Amino acid sequence: MAVIGILLLVVLIPISFSYIDYYDYGLNQRRTTGSVNIERVYPKGRYFTGPDHKFLKYPADTHFVHIDEMTVFSASSGNNESIGLEFKLDIDFTYQIIEDEVGLLHKELANSYGNVVLSRVKDAMKNEAIYITFNQFFQSRMEVERQLFRAVEKRLDVPPKTHVKLDQFHLGRIKIPAAVANKQLEARVQNERNDMEAYLQEAEIERQKTTVEVNKINLDQDKVLKTSKAEGDLIRAKAVVEADEIKNQAQLKGTKSLVTATGISTQDHKTAFTYLKNLMDRKDSLDIDVSYLSSDNIIKTIDV
Repeated sequence: MAVIGILLLVVLIPISFSYIDYYDYGLNQRRTTGSVNIERVYPKGRYFTGPDHKFLKYPADTHFVHIDEMTVFSASSGNNESIGLEFKLDIDFTYQIIEDEVGLLHKELANSYGNVVLSRVKDAMKNEAIYITFNQFFQSRMEVERQLFRAVEKRLDVPPKTHVKLDQFHLGRIKIPAAVANKQLEARVQNERNDMEAYLQEAEIERQKTTVEVNKINLDQDKVLKTSKAEGDLIRAKAVVEADEIKNQAQLKGTKSLVTATGISTQDHKTAFTYLKNLMDRKDSLDIDVSYLSSDNIIKTIDV
């Protein structure tokens, strides 16, 4: 009997100890009935549980999940360019089981917790994406990532709780289907065409304004030239008139002196003299010679 007892001790004592690694949590489970005690969560270590007990283990380290090309729809932008646009997202996130809630997790979800977490993350992503415009996914990527993180975190805590805590969340590649890409490209090209047309119209308006300004400058120039010419012609005309007046006064004075010097006293003689002088002053081809008016016929005298 003593030998049997020793043999039982040798066999039973080792199997009465159960071990939990650093990357696991443990729940005490009865071998014979399969019942699990969810009141106490065991962290890493070695425990004397007896031969009829073992640990039901759940991961204590971080769960890493990658979602590849999940389909979402964006919200409408202000100019209605992105209503109902469909595209695909790559998502990476990590989460951990809350240590104090391992028992509840086993009771409510058991081994299906991973599928439940994944399903809720996808629901949260799709439901939140409809409040984000298509352009925001590219122009405000960090803010979009934070917005999606908050939505996922909130969804995981909605009853019945998943008993996990979201750790890291990363918005990866954004893949645009070919049809959507072509639609966006056509919209951008049309916008560029509209801008080009607007620039061409503005350029034409500027050319018209420039033409008006050039015409105005030319008109001002013509006005200045014509005014200057008219003023110059007036000055020349006045000068000619003044010169003629001076010349006429000089001729009148000279004629008077000549008449006096030659002794012409009667009105008839003065008239004849004036007539002959006018004939000689003509610039046409009239050929006339008045001998007594020639310088050779005038007796020059000097005062004594």
